[in-house]
Formats: sequence, C-alpha cells, structure tokens
Amino acid sequence: MLDVLRDFDYRIFKIFNGFAGKSVGWDGVFIVAAEYVLFLMLAGLVLFVLLKEKDKIRWTTALHALASAFIGRAILIPIIRMLFFRPRPFISGAVTQLVSHNPLEGSFPSAHATVMFALAFSLFFVNVRWALAYFVLAVLSSFARIVVGVHFPFDILGGMLVAAFSVLLAKWMFDFWLSKKRK
Repeated sequence: MLDVLRDFDYRIFKIFNGFAGKSVGWDGVFIVAAEYVLFLMLAGLVLFVLLKEKDKIRWTTALHALASAFIGRAILIPIIRMLFFRPRPFISGAVTQLVSHNPLEGSFPSAHATVMFALAFSLFFVNVRWALAYFVLAVLSSFARIVVGVHFPFDILGGMLVAAFSVLLAKWMFDFWLSKKRK
C-alpha cells in the first residue's frame, strides 16, 4: 500500500515538475512563488495588524498565527523528519530543479507549507477574507515548490496537516492561558 502511495505521489510530482524548464518567464514566476510568497505573507500579517492596530483581536490573531507557525516549524517538523526521513525529489530521480536546497534536509513534511497554511488557518478564526487570500497564496506557493523540484505533493499535504494541528494546539494553549489570566 505504501508503495502505491509513493508511486502515485511521484507521478503527480512528475506532472507538476514537467512545467519547469519550459519557459524562462514561467520559471521566474515559479521561483518567486516558491521562495518569496512566504515573506509576503509574513509582511501581510504585519499589515493585518496595522490596519486596525488598536484591535486586540487582530494582535491576538497575529500572535496566534506566529505561535502556530513556530510550533509547526520549530517543534513538530524536526520530530517528524527524525522519525520519517524522506529525501528531496532531486535526490530521488530525474528532476528539473529550479532552486537549490540542502540535500541533507528531509522533504516531508514541507516547512514552507506548514508555515503558510498555519498563517492561513489562524486567520480563519477572525477574518475569512484574509484567510482565503492567505490560503490561495499558500496553495500557489506550495504548487510552485513542487514545480521547482524541492517537494513532492504529499510533502505539501503533510505540511497542511501539521499546520492544522499546530493551529489547534496553539489555540488550545492561548485559550488555556487566557482563561488562567482572567481568574
């Protein structure tokens, strides 16, 4: 069963990675989306707060989003990668690789996807428009990370699941802390 899933994952990867190297212009778009959209999303989070800087809910949401991203990226991903190491696609086979990446770092789950989806999922609690915009950016950047040859599709899916768990864990921690603070 695991071999069937890996084969399916690789086939989907090859379809997406097949877009790489076809056009200098599109390659540039994929590279920017894969490498820099995350920073745009972080800058957008600052803007989200500054648009209504006296709104405590926005500040709390931004802190929750950052805490969720931190829990996923700095705590959960290293543990998962220690238990389930998966090499990057460019190590495993013939790939059109558009960006360089550390070949010793595991591919599963995607840290970029974890952070981006943690930001998007956190925003769903208070502002659906911002959350949807972040979700679209996260999907596009994640797709681009497959195209540029640094992740398999299941790495992205794993990152989404880690993000969802991180957001729920951070929400529980925030709710617990706030309930203690009110007493």
